[in-house]
Amino acid sequence: MAKGRTYQDPQFRYIDQYSNREIVQLTNYLGHSNHFYFTDPTFFNDNRSMVFTSDRENQSNLFRYDFDTGLITQMTDLKGPERPGGCVSLINNAVYFWWSNVLYALDLTTLEERVIWEAVPPMLPRGRANPTADGKYICTMLMEDQPEDTPRISFSYSRFREYFHLKPLTQIARIEIATGKMDVIHGDRRYMGHVNTSPVLPQILTFCHEGPWNWIDQRIWGLNLHTGATWKIRTQHGDYSIGHEYWFADGKHIGYHGRPRDESGRHVFGHILWDNTECVEDHFPFHSTHFHSLDEKLIVGDGTAAFVFTSESAARPYIQLFKWDGERYVGPRILAYHRSTFNNQHAHCHPRFTPDGKAVLYTSDLTAYSNMYLVEVGDFEDLPEL
Repeated sequence: MAKGRTYQDPQFRYIDQYSNREIVQLTNYLGHSNHFYFTDPTFFNDNRSMVFTSDRENQSNLFRYDFDTGLITQMTDLKGPERPGGCVSLINNAVYFWWSNVLYALDLTTLEERVIWEAVPPMLPRGRANPTADGKYICTMLMEDQPEDTPRISFSYSRFREYFHLKPLTQIARIEIATGKMDVIHGDRRYMGHVNTSPVLPQILTFCHEGPWNWIDQRIWGLNLHTGATWKIRTQHGDYSIGHEYWFADGKHIGYHGRPRDESGRHVFGHILWDNTECVEDHFPFHSTHFHSLDEKLIVGDGTAAFVFTSESAARPYIQLFKWDGERYVGPRILAYHRSTFNNQHAHCHPRFTPDGKAVLYTSDLTAYSNMYLVEVGDFEDLPEL
């Protein structure tokens, strides 16, 4: 196993039993394969290729997937127990990722790696490497290390509530790609996460106050990288828990969803400008764990896990579409039966539209191992209602 090695996972095409859409299973290997987190840039080569994470030959690495041919190319030759993620910068023709507290730049064409910066204890990376729209900086989250007194097994969200109560020093760092110069732009003694740079505005990013949603007074925040100013985005008034914020394709609007703090009543989806103006919000009939869209017109959600772990009374493990009719969102319509367990981040569906809006990419472990799937959107009206 080495950088540059190629694989040809046989694509499996099948008709979804609910939507009657053809679904393409893109990967098939005895290990988990998943696309990047739904907020992180992943497509390149005129959107004909993407970078993803896969476990092959007992090691996690970054790989390239070419949609035209199904060819898979190994991009890194990492050694260790971590699972890498990353963010693509088209302007730099690179993907940026953390490995063992070191920030790397990886050229998408030559696969040449370069060390940009290394974090040292006690401030260690706790987020992804998000490039700014002008390609000059990487923005990321650093958090004060919190050693454990006794050995405990680690699993997804195993210290989620603990970090909220510990209130560790957390910093948003800006790292110059050319020189490796690091500046702390914002810091606070609280659990923070979800640094997302605007794909259009190089000085603007969003971040969140992290923890169980109904414990957070205000989750979504904006940050100006030039001035250090922060501000609330979709001001919370104590009634709703709001989060999973993401940028629309225009790089100016932010989508989000939420639910009542007491877990009763209807969920909401909304979008708002980066400066906390022009908020539009509508009630949604069903819960989804994550939402994504390119704009406000068509929204994709992932419903629930195959085995419900929320307050929902029944599992709804479907990739769902909601459509704006000018006054409200109608739907959901079933696009695919994902049946994923959500057991860990690599098993979260994290559905996302392809850049042209014609298909949805998602991950599922319905076949035991997590694999990536692609389904065409097609005509909304042809899909069955949930």
